[in-house]
Amino acid sequence: MKKFLILASFIFLISGQSFSFDFKKDNLYPINDKNGGGYINKDGSILIEQKYNFAYAFVDNFAIVQAKNNKYGIIDRNGNVVIDFQYDELTNLSENFVFYKESNKFGCIDILNKSKSKAIYDKTKKFKEGLAAVLVDDKWGFINKKGEIVIKPQYFAVSNFSEGLAAVSHSAYKTSGYINKKGKTVILFKDNSLEPKEFYKGLAPVITENDKACSYINKRGKTVLDNKKIYPANIYCGNFYEGLSVFYIDNNPRKITTGYINKKGKIKYSMLFPIPKTVSEGEFSAFEHFSSNMAQFTTDYKTGYINRKFQIVIPPVYEFARDFTGDLAYVKFENKEGYINKKGQWIWQKEREGM
Repeated sequence: MKKFLILASFIFLISGQSFSFDFKKDNLYPINDKNGGGYINKDGSILIEQKYNFAYAFVDNFAIVQAKNNKYGIIDRNGNVVIDFQYDELTNLSENFVFYKESNKFGCIDILNKSKSKAIYDKTKKFKEGLAAVLVDDKWGFINKKGEIVIKPQYFAVSNFSEGLAAVSHSAYKTSGYINKKGKTVILFKDNSLEPKEFYKGLAPVITENDKACSYINKRGKTVLDNKKIYPANIYCGNFYEGLSVFYIDNNPRKITTGYINKKGKIKYSMLFPIPKTVSEGEFSAFEHFSSNMAQFTTDYKTGYINRKFQIVIPPVYEFARDFTGDLAYVKFENKEGYINKKGQWIWQKEREGM
C-alpha cells in the first residue's frame, strides 16, 4: 500500500435495526446527552436507561456513574447499584477495585466485598496484576489489594505492573530499569534508557539516551530487536498490539516516515509525509495501534480508520476519534458526535458539544 485514496465526500448510512443482546457478553457503550447518562449496545439499543448525570465506560463488569445528587457510585452490567452514590470522586476502576477521594486523599474500595481502606494516598494508579501504584510524600510505591504497602514509596515515577514487571525512575526523564513484585531490580539500565513502556507479550520498547532511538527488550533485559534492524534513526515505537507496532522516523526537518512493523522488525506498511510549515509532525500525521482490527490514522487534522490490510475503510473526516472497542468507536464530525460502526454508519449521535 503506497498511497491513500482520500475520499472527497463521506456517506452516512442509517438503517432499521432489530435488537438482541446478552448483558454478560455484549459491550456496553456509555451515552451522555440532555436526557442523562446511560448505556447502549452495538446496535444502539438502550440497555441501561439514561437516569444518571453522567455514565463512564465499563471496566469488565463495573462502571462508575454520577447520580442526580452529583455523587458517584458503581453499577454492574445489569444496571444494579453495587456501590452507593456517596462519593465526591471515584477513579482508577480496575480488577474489581476503585479508588475514592476524601479530604484530598485517596483510598481503595473492594467492590465485591464492599470494604475500603483509609484515604491516605496523594495519587494512585489502577490495580494491575494485583498491585496498584500509590504516591506518598512525593514518592511512588505499590500496595496490594488488602491496602498493604508491599513496595516502599521511593521512586520518582513508576509504570503499572505488566507481566510481572514495572518500570521505575529515580529522577525525571531517566528510567532506572524494571522491578519485580518484590521490589527487586531485575533489569538495570546503565545508559539511563528513556521512555520505557509496559511489557506486552514478552517485549517492551525502550529509547536509549545515547542514540535516542527505539529498540525492544525481553523480560531479561536483552535487546531482541535493535533499532538498526527496524530502521536507522527510529524515534518512536510502541507495544505490539495485534502483532503490529507503530513507528516514526525523522527523515529530515520537514518529512516523516510512519507506519507499522512486525515482531521481526520488518516494515509491513509505511508512508512518507511532507509536513506543511504551518503544523508540527504530531499534528499533521499519525497512526495509532490496532484495536478490534481497526486503527486510526490522522492526516491534515482529520482522522479515519484503516483495516489490517492497511486499506482505508473509513475516510479521514473526523475532527476527533477514539479507538474501536468491539464494534463501535466514538467520533466527532462537524456538528454532531457519537458512535459509528466499522462501516462508518452512525449508531448513536447527539448535537456536538462546544459548537
